Amino acid sequence: MKLSSSILTFFLFLSTIHTFRADAQDNSLDWIDKNAHPISTDTTQNELSFLSEKLKGKTIVGLGEASHGTQEFFFQKRKIIQYLVTRENFRTIGFESPANFIEPLNKYIQSGEGNPKITLSSIGLYNADEILKLCEWLRQFNASRPAGKRVKMIGFDDEAFWGDPLGRDESMAEKFIALQKTDQHKSILWSHNLHLAKDTTMAQYKAMGFHLKAHYGRQYYALGMDTYAGSVHVLNGGQFESHDFKGPENSLSAVFSKAKPDAFFVDFIDAPAALKSAKDITNIYSNWKEPRVLPIVPGSDFDALIFIRETTASKPCAGSR
Repeated sequence: MKLSSSILTFFLFLSTIHTFRADAQDNSLDWIDKNAHPISTDTTQNELSFLSEKLKGKTIVGLGEASHGTQEFFFQKRKIIQYLVTRENFRTIGFESPANFIEPLNKYIQSGEGNPKITLSSIGLYNADEILKLCEWLRQFNASRPAGKRVKMIGFDDEAFWGDPLGRDESMAEKFIALQKTDQHKSILWSHNLHLAKDTTMAQYKAMGFHLKAHYGRQYYALGMDTYAGSVHVLNGGQFESHDFKGPENSLSAVFSKAKPDAFFVDFIDAPAALKSAKDITNIYSNWKEPRVLPIVPGSDFDALIFIRETTASKPCAGSR
């Protein structure tokens, strides 16, 4: 059967596009394998020493996550926070949670008063053993320090913001900025990737990170966390529910999954152009719904990402579920 010239041209076009994409992916993978920092699953902090150079001049560090129910994200966040507190003098940890939920945890890390396990049991997906371990470590850290040099926890969300999803991010940013003006300490923000993205040129609204960038400029550093496959906890009627997931093949997460390290930190500053174009990363909401991807522009939305190929559902505090 003879094909018309227009059909032949179409197939040649498709072949060219496929070859271009394959070459771009190969170049990206080669660059990742050469430049990414492998991340271990143990508690060694020495491997994080590269962060000190990356965070020079940064006073606000956003630690994102592709879901609120992933064990490995919580573990890495705890490890990073401990490093930044001990080595880089960060003294405020803000959570994407109402202040009245977080204040009992802050009271515990300041004075030892209260039971953090009971407090966490009422904070949805933040009821996690890694957050409990973080609170216990912060209590020990603070115990030998005067009040002015202790770490404190704050909540920058508010139940009053939840009725306006499109305005919530700006409200959270304004609340955090007001709180940070009070003590002016170097701060870490624990939140979902969706809220910490800086540029959000691919999204339909301006995230909290957009407003933080507008206020703090280059002092704000956004570090997202991504995965490709595994299991995750979400909420259903206030109860934990586990789901398996796998990212789409044409996503940035799929490209990362083909890299040599199972888990790694990648900085986008010197990344090749093919890697810094618009791509999707994994995105899982607090309840199980579509879509499960977040479109980002690497280097514009996030300064860097931590990628973990396969992740598991978070572990609630023992005996709380």
